[in-house]
Amino acid sequence: MNYLTPQQYFRLQGTRPRKRFGQHFLSQLKTAELIVRNADLESSDVVVEVGPGLGALTQFILPKVRCLHLVELDRDLAQYLVKATPPSPCIFEVHQQDVLTFDFQSLAQTEGQGLVILGNLPYNISSPLVFHLLDSLSVIKRAVFMVQKEVGERLAAKPGTKDYGVLSVLLGVCARVTPLFTVGPGQFYPPPQVDSLVLRIDFFRDSFEEPPSFKFLRNMVNAAFQQRRKTLQNSLKSLFGGDRELLERAFEEMGIDPRRRPETLSPEEFLHLARIMQAGLQKKGGRAG
Repeated sequence: MNYLTPQQYFRLQGTRPRKRFGQHFLSQLKTAELIVRNADLESSDVVVEVGPGLGALTQFILPKVRCLHLVELDRDLAQYLVKATPPSPCIFEVHQQDVLTFDFQSLAQTEGQGLVILGNLPYNISSPLVFHLLDSLSVIKRAVFMVQKEVGERLAAKPGTKDYGVLSVLLGVCARVTPLFTVGPGQFYPPPQVDSLVLRIDFFRDSFEEPPSFKFLRNMVNAAFQQRRKTLQNSLKSLFGGDRELLERAFEEMGIDPRRRPETLSPEEFLHLARIMQAGLQKKGGRAG
């Protein structure tokens, strides 16, 4: 790939990185290569790279895989990537769009296989993108990406910690999250004001083939953490038609003290509670999402 450093590119263009896109370009190629290496790519893989920018990761992905889709919101960078990428046996396509609107399920159906996701994520879309990937859980094999360190710590947080929350639970149910290494601000142009963290997420793609549905679990976990200082019995009592009796039976069946706070429950306990609640609502003919 005819790679330009961020400094070279913006000097040639006479422009600067766009703050509204949250642009911070990785300029340390050894780190880019390490990120790609941790994805354990195979020659048959179909990869989606999120926010490829100037191709720091792209150049290391291209020789390794069958097919690479780049999703880049910035029109100028999307055009640059098309021109800068040399002919390759890898099937290569640039999608100039917001990744939060990208249809991973449709792409996987077209390609006939699950997807691998890589990228240096813009800080302002990290959490929404993880939710978007969870909505496409059945077609995502694994992801390796860099996020703001604070966000990465929330994604990998364990029960009972201050960082533990909705995404920690949902990922804990359907994936194995492995923090890999920290990247300092000096490896970017322009440098951000915070450290970054590279994570690997291996998805269990059959997580919701049986109840509860992902939608049901997500609604329940959202309600539990909406006011995280409340007890479970108070945070969940108005959910699912306010069926307090059903909720109390679920707590009793699991041996859960209803006075516990949501941050003390493991992902497995949330999953079991949701399974009991959804089954109970279906039996009573109520809405079970």
